[in-house]
Amino acid sequence: MSIYYGMAQWQHPAWVNWLYPASLPAAERIGRYSQVFSTVEVGSTFYTRVDDTQLLRWYDSVAGDFRFSFKAPQTVSHRLIERPWRDIQQDWFAFMLSLQPLQNKLGPTMLQFPAICDERALETILALCDMWTLSTPLSVEVRNLAYFDKTYTERQFLSALSERNVNRVVMDSRPVFSTQAYCDSLIDAQKKKPRVPCHPVATAKHPVVRFIGHPDLPLNEIWLDQWAAKLSQWLFEGLTPSVFVHSSDNIAAPTLAAILDDKVRALTPSYQKSLVLPQSQEQTNLW
Repeated sequence: MSIYYGMAQWQHPAWVNWLYPASLPAAERIGRYSQVFSTVEVGSTFYTRVDDTQLLRWYDSVAGDFRFSFKAPQTVSHRLIERPWRDIQQDWFAFMLSLQPLQNKLGPTMLQFPAICDERALETILALCDMWTLSTPLSVEVRNLAYFDKTYTERQFLSALSERNVNRVVMDSRPVFSTQAYCDSLIDAQKKKPRVPCHPVATAKHPVVRFIGHPDLPLNEIWLDQWAAKLSQWLFEGLTPSVFVHSSDNIAAPTLAAILDDKVRALTPSYQKSLVLPQSQEQTNLW
């Protein structure tokens, strides 16, 4: 039984002198991060093509059981409607080619589609899934509300992913929308994060969860309890989830992940807790 816990980044100014010492060069922080967490979202591949040398440098910096979850280029996902299909295919194959040397340390790669991609894009989304050539998992995140209708479109979507052994990314942004935006980080999060229903359905063996926590940590308790129960269920079903924990400013995201793991352990006696954060007086005071 294992859960891969990670953040949306591997370094943050607030994590200095907690997850890694201030003296550690920035280029080496991924190695220290990987001693605490077992996976990470890599968003840089969404925005630009990352040099192969840099990808291999990251690969060599982490242990063999660590897993990278790279985001597919926006030229493939977010410009799906406007670009010629031939160009999209070319970029998709080039991206897969760049990941081939990293397969031993790949978690679910993420195809993340914007709200503009409605049910009419489903055929194209599935065509991209059918082109996936790597032996590692693929996951799909959709943000158009048609895919959350609990009727024909969502059932068709879930069934098609299951047939292809592709994981649905479950976005849980409920916490950051649970109160008014009373601070800068909440204002920013409520502008940028998708407000979609949370449907925790696993369509393959490696379900992906993206949890966006509230900066007032106790307010997250109700949703962390729900996720602990769902993760425990998935573990008993033989699934291997990846859980990426964010918060509105990401400062306390590691703390939220550790709290969630404690809750899973309490519900699942056979589960061996693996996420242990370094002690820090500043972080203790956050809770």
